[in-house]
Amino acid sequence: MTRTSYAISLPYSFDPAHKGAPYTFDGVHYMNNGEFIETLVKYHMGFAYGKDANTPYDMGSDIPEIRASVKSGKATLVNKKLGADMAEFLDNYFANVHSDKWVWGVQTEENLTVYMMNATEFRAFTEMWANMNERGVVRYKATSGKMVRWLEERVG
Repeated sequence: MTRTSYAISLPYSFDPAHKGAPYTFDGVHYMNNGEFIETLVKYHMGFAYGKDANTPYDMGSDIPEIRASVKSGKATLVNKKLGADMAEFLDNYFANVHSDKWVWGVQTEENLTVYMMNATEFRAFTEMWANMNERGVVRYKATSGKMVRWLEERVG
């Protein structure tokens, strides 16, 4: 696992009146936290950025140039049931996923930290920091100090 930190240099606004999608770069199009983090990651890594069309996990990647999926706190892994339990879900996910790299983005103040993982690392991360809900969908916990410490212990 690698870690890269950036001072956020892409101007944005946060408007709590836009419940669920409080972030904007232009004052017109608003994004939720996941879309915001994905945009920041793409921008700071030097790729075309902006809200994408939510490419299916088995058809493409959030950052196609490097085949990377971008995730952040409270994200959903895939918005459908892929198995009866977490192990089966993850087996099916990794057997069909297009990406071969995973990014966990963390914003603190005006900094962005990007943790880049391979499939083995991301599976361990998911097993530790996600749960399957009653609909059979895997959702991550909110980013926490404990989660960041776990990530930092694994940076190579």
